[in-house]
Amino acid sequence: MKLKSSTDYAIRIVCYLATHNGMISTTELSKQLYIASTYIPKVAKKLKDAHIIVACEGIKGGYTLAKRAEDISLKEIVSCIEETMAINRCLERDGFCSRNAVNHCRVHKVLLDVQNTFNNKLENIKVSDLIRPGKDEYFGRFYVVLKVNLKKNSYECVYSHNQDVYDQSEIIDSYDEFIKNYVNRFVYESDQEKIESFLLLNELKKVDSCIEEDLPYRRLNKDSYIWMEAKKYVDTDNHKAIITLHNNKIFQNNIVSMEQELRNKEKVMLKQYWDMVTLLVAVLNHNNVVDKEYHDDISFYMSIPRIQSHTVQH
Repeated sequence: MKLKSSTDYAIRIVCYLATHNGMISTTELSKQLYIASTYIPKVAKKLKDAHIIVACEGIKGGYTLAKRAEDISLKEIVSCIEETMAINRCLERDGFCSRNAVNHCRVHKVLLDVQNTFNNKLENIKVSDLIRPGKDEYFGRFYVVLKVNLKKNSYECVYSHNQDVYDQSEIIDSYDEFIKNYVNRFVYESDQEKIESFLLLNELKKVDSCIEEDLPYRRLNKDSYIWMEAKKYVDTDNHKAIITLHNNKIFQNNIVSMEQELRNKEKVMLKQYWDMVTLLVAVLNHNNVVDKEYHDDISFYMSIPRIQSHTVQH
């Protein structure tokens, strides 16, 4: 799939609007982005129809964003300009296949997986990521590349964004020890075991021929964590493996929001629990059933909350 020039223009226009307040004229966009002034209204109309930007006519008219840069995905922009997002004909909604083999074609299944990855990537890259890369984890602020020799049980740190990781590779000879050190220092405690089992040398050697796999995990970041992805490409025929550890944003937004929602629900449930306990203690104290000999009566008071509430008020 090759993106149109107009799609490129649309992305640049939206990014420019995101970095400037107020209405931006066609003339300014044309001058600053090196886009012919005749193209801008055509592209802007599609962006407006997709509710990405707002257009105003008149002397002081121009364009501005319809919503926050954090709420505009790259997929929204691309899909409103391109006629299709499908990378192959068989992935269109009608599922057309020249051989009528969509249901059992292995190529179709592979392309579908690629399509989903492509869509997810675009969906999770926001305009805010494009205009402020230094403030967003998507742009590789943490990246480690390891080259492992399975036959010699040796490894090399080809690249590390974090100098400390690179320095540790110079000190630690054993690949397994390096992985354990990395996991202990940088991986969220709940994810440590799964990362070790995913990356340790014995696991790499279990691969039959070639394989490429990835695994999401959380990297410690002060009092919080950042979603990462461990990816391994193993070629046992040639006794080699490539390991990468890098930032992952594909499902960061969804997972973080779900986690926050669960925490909020837990807080509400915990509050309700203690409210109930407090009320129960007040009821038991009021009716003098806190001593051991009265414990059999507790169920009685718990089973008639309305009567007990009335008694408490008196």
